[in-house]
Amino acid sequence: MRVEFQLKELMLKKGLKLATAESCTGGMVAARIVNVPGSSEYFMGGVVAYDNSVKMKVLGVKAETLLKFGAVSEETAKEMVLGIKELLGTECGISTTGIAGPTGGTPEKPVGLTYIGVSVKNRTEVFRFVFEDDDPDPVKQRNNRRRKATKKAIQLLVKMLEGKI
Repeated sequence: MRVEFQLKELMLKKGLKLATAESCTGGMVAARIVNVPGSSEYFMGGVVAYDNSVKMKVLGVKAETLLKFGAVSEETAKEMVLGIKELLGTECGISTTGIAGPTGGTPEKPVGLTYIGVSVKNRTEVFRFVFEDDDPDPVKQRNNRRRKATKKAIQLLVKMLEGKI
């Protein structure tokens, strides 16, 4: 069963609502969730906070967090997921922030680095990944990384709902 259908079953069974805050995935997580018929029963909406000003003004990410740790950080991902839950009044949230590439990486923060925040009720976890891609086309590389992050974000929420993480 596709992960987004597993998510639907769990969300409906538990009677929970979900919201997303996305940067590097640019709305792909929300799009994958709403591809499932009946997702309106549990998915409230999402924010694509690509620019730091949106992260701060809409999601409540602190300027100090962005200055000290950067937009692509565990701390920012955590503030994003907590901010979207508060903004839309949900029990569950997903956030993504990363460097999709093909440029923008550094030795400390390589291309493909992605932080995914997942929150269910009072439990919030942030996961770090470096999504590799060797497609010769830089646009395909970028979008492949975004797709990998999208799928992983939904998988992590499913695992948290199942009590496996």
